[in-house]
Amino acid sequence: MTGSASVEHTPRRALVVGASRGIGLGLVQVLLARGWQVTATVRDSARTPQALSDLREQHDNALEIMELDLAQSPAGLAASLGPRALNLLVISAGIMGPDHQRAEQASRDEVGELFDLNAMAPLRLARALLPAMAPESVIGFLSSRMGSVSLNDSGDRELYRASKAALNSLTRGFAVNEAIPAGVGVLNLHPGWVQTDMGGDDAPVTVEQSVTGLVSVLEGALGRVEQRFVDFEGQTLTW
Repeated sequence: MTGSASVEHTPRRALVVGASRGIGLGLVQVLLARGWQVTATVRDSARTPQALSDLREQHDNALEIMELDLAQSPAGLAASLGPRALNLLVISAGIMGPDHQRAEQASRDEVGELFDLNAMAPLRLARALLPAMAPESVIGFLSSRMGSVSLNDSGDRELYRASKAALNSLTRGFAVNEAIPAGVGVLNLHPGWVQTDMGGDDAPVTVEQSVTGLVSVLEGALGRVEQRFVDFEGQTLTW
């Protein structure tokens, strides 16, 4: 037999959770532009944003849109992906919580919803999808600088801060005991103060700046089986 056999290139595959708008939608756009095969989740497929539908039209078979409610069990999504299918998982969904942001004013329902969606649900999802992660892949959790205890020099938005600190703590145990032994890296990501519905118009960082930086950081972490807390420019943050 002479000549060299042709090798079919398999696109890297990413799953972006919480892709309806803002940072999640922006991540999908950048990943598609860089040649990734992307699965994007929305809470209600009947209300898929037009921008996400347009991306699916523009990128043919490179984008799949799936329905996922973080408040529900992720078992169905995990079963649909198959083993070792993902090179990248980014969990970007989350909420700010009650407007008052005060511990003494918070009801159990308010705290329960905030901590479940911002901390427990991402961990449940990552744990369920760990078997779907390829060797030397990366799981990225959208955290926040506000989740850093050592960098808390203002004390504002205390409930949101606490939920992100809880996410950082929970994912640390997950990384040490489950992800890293399985050959999967973990990033806790600060996207910056971004011009989204949550961040507001006064935020200094555009969605494009944030997501372009985040994707570069995530791609650069492929093959690094460790956990780090970094911002969208790749700078390390203290826990």
